[in-house]
Amino acid sequence: MRVIRAAAALAAVFVFFAGASHAQTEKQNERTALPSKGLLWGSKMTVEAQPCCAPIPGAKPVDQSDAAVVSKVPDRASRDGPILRLKLQDGRTLKITDCNDQAACEAERFRVHRLAAWWPTQRLYVVNVGLYEDGMAYLISERDGRTTRVTAVPVLSPSGRRAVALTSNLMAGVELNLIDLSGDPPAVLEVSEMPTCGDADSNAFLRPRPVWVDDSQVRFEGVSPQPGDKPNTKQLLRLGAGSPKWEC
Repeated sequence: MRVIRAAAALAAVFVFFAGASHAQTEKQNERTALPSKGLLWGSKMTVEAQPCCAPIPGAKPVDQSDAAVVSKVPDRASRDGPILRLKLQDGRTLKITDCNDQAACEAERFRVHRLAAWWPTQRLYVVNVGLYEDGMAYLISERDGRTTRVTAVPVLSPSGRRAVALTSNLMAGVELNLIDLSGDPPAVLEVSEMPTCGDADSNAFLRPRPVWVDDSQVRFEGVSPQPGDKPNTKQLLRLGAGSPKWEC
């Protein structure tokens, strides 16, 4: 979960996490888990021993974007008000329940879950998770409901073997996740170094929209959330066989 706020983000010293170090392995273990006793990272999540997902008569969508995605995979997902159900293997269902009643849910417990995508090649559900003042996303394995937590809804690479997830705003700071989708569960690498091309300021933020140039390069577009950032500094991340590198 991101705990960086604006003041800390502006003063942060970015450290680059390279390769599959012991520390990175520990972080991965903190990112991926199965629901236990009806909870996972504050979300109400339960694996049920019953099949999904017959349409529910009279069920009303709570969000039109969510309704559009659910309607594309009616055999895999269903929505009943605050309850999202996802089909798992072996005739099981992952039940995810929102906690968005202001009278009943304190800020720490507030969660809304919206199905953002079903990735058939990777056999993953992508769920956008709204928090009280922030957000994140879950990559949920169809196999058993094992869930990997990332900073935001990821953008797939052209081949579908990788994805990138980015948060870049004044409230939460900057968090960039590179996701290797070749395994189950996905492996997540945190990139904390910022580009320093040309006259880029050390306090600059990444532009908020990652765009894959090809399967080995990601460009960041849009308007920086940090006032005063130079709009034309180069923000291109190259992914090779080794550690990711910013290209100038």
